[in-house]
Amino acid sequence: MIISREALISSIDSLPRYRMSHLCTPLERAENLRAAIQDMTPYFVPPIYIKREDQTGLAFGGNKARHMEFLFGHILKNGYDTVINSNNFHSNQARFIAAACAKTKLKYYTVAEDKIGEPLTGNLLLCKLLGAEIHRSPTDYTDKVISRISNNVKSSGGTPFIVSNDEYADLCGMIGFLEAGVELESQLETITGRIRMWGLAGRSIAGLQLYAKNRGLNWKSTAVMYSPGDSNNYRRLSVKRSEQVAELLGLNEALFSNDFDVLSGYSGPAYGVATDDVYKVIYLIAKTEGVILDPNYTGKSLSALIGEACSGNLEKYETICFIHSGGLPQVFFYGGEFSKYLIDGIKIKNNDQSLFNSRTTSKKNR
Repeated sequence: MIISREALISSIDSLPRYRMSHLCTPLERAENLRAAIQDMTPYFVPPIYIKREDQTGLAFGGNKARHMEFLFGHILKNGYDTVINSNNFHSNQARFIAAACAKTKLKYYTVAEDKIGEPLTGNLLLCKLLGAEIHRSPTDYTDKVISRISNNVKSSGGTPFIVSNDEYADLCGMIGFLEAGVELESQLETITGRIRMWGLAGRSIAGLQLYAKNRGLNWKSTAVMYSPGDSNNYRRLSVKRSEQVAELLGLNEALFSNDFDVLSGYSGPAYGVATDDVYKVIYLIAKTEGVILDPNYTGKSLSALIGEACSGNLEKYETICFIHSGGLPQVFFYGGEFSKYLIDGIKIKNNDQSLFNSRTTSKKNR
């Protein structure tokens, strides 16, 4: 049974929420980018649109601004006065929580894992500017550091919320992108044929597909793995979370594992490590559309899109909606790598057969 937009919005509005984002975000047609990709391949490249989730506001913007509205509604409703978080040195999430804590006047501790000797830059620098107390830690010691901080907060009379310990925190991204689906349905209503949402393997792309399934829309989704890992585990988590969200909001449908595609082979050797192709596509979209992507996430997503286009794996009669999920502060962490490409004059040329060599090793898990 198809749920109406009004009923879905009403269910979402019943949840605790703290509004802090600039919504609705723009949808832009990327015709210059499409033409540049078409020059690289004999295969037809379908129309491409970009959903500008990098323009949500909140400390440089990004998709997690939508997540934070529901997470902090939950935190404030339950009377917490302190937020404790842990994530990678590169974490966009850590930055968003810092910004949300600044907005809501909550104390924030973040444990930054890995790269403990790196200077304060990118997202971590913004965390500091936003008032976070930062603890640098090797990954193996994270839990001990969190426990120590939590005990100190409690002994001082505080009430800490530990993000990694709360199951609801894992649902907020999917909830936020159900609402993004409402925006996109309206923005894409004049487009005929199938629409393929293209984004990173995470809660956002799964939330869009959950929306489409409950609305009976002709949408498909491709989730791009941004680090090596088990794509089937991502499927299992997405299905489980969709079931929880469906129950919470009274939706008629949850996701099945075959409701979306998962694409691996473009992640590079590790999280936070970009391939040459990633830097090339970041340069390409910047010079064709004036849009900036980052090497950790969105650059890998676009690399996958172009790689699949060059391999003839895109459908002729569909429209691509590329989800630009943000991540802009980390561009500056990779300044040395970008300099190598720009100073050395490495450029993308039409029909450059050296581009996207990784496409021969890409793996579609459909």
